Amino acid sequence: MIAVAKITKSVGIKGLVQAEALSDQADRLLSLRQVFVGKAESEVRPDVVEKAESRGSGAVLKFRSVEDRTGADALRGAWIFVEENEIVHPRPGSYFIHEIVGLKALSEDGKELGIVMDVVHLPAGDAWVVRIGEREVMVPAVKEFIRNVDLRRRRVVIRMIEGLME
Repeated sequence: MIAVAKITKSVGIKGLVQAEALSDQADRLLSLRQVFVGKAESEVRPDVVEKAESRGSGAVLKFRSVEDRTGADALRGAWIFVEENEIVHPRPGSYFIHEIVGLKALSEDGKELGIVMDVVHLPAGDAWVVRIGEREVMVPAVKEFIRNVDLRRRRVVIRMIEGLME
């Protein structure tokens, strides 16, 4: 299964939840029907999305199994998963977070820098968190810094500039 959104809060008193998309295709959440919901992939339960409305970088969703605010509050922090055969692949040059996390980070001259540990969403755009030794460095997820992504070989080439490591 693939996580496509994270539930951030309840909305109103009728069991609605706010879900933030994990990709730049937030409108994908509007077409969800059969999903799996849980705090971890190992503890998901199937559910059905009865209603979906666009809201910012996500959507407000109504699950069949959730009838009130108490039920919606219990889902705060849970993930929404779909089966792998139902995912919508990202546009060329875009990647799923699970594809990026764990990649070996190399400099343009081939020097091993570290490992991509996370992808964070910031107001100005995404950044990749790269563990370099004992430190974590945020690298803006733009072409100027992310020079090449090779999913098959599990590596990414990063353009290092002065001040990026500080």
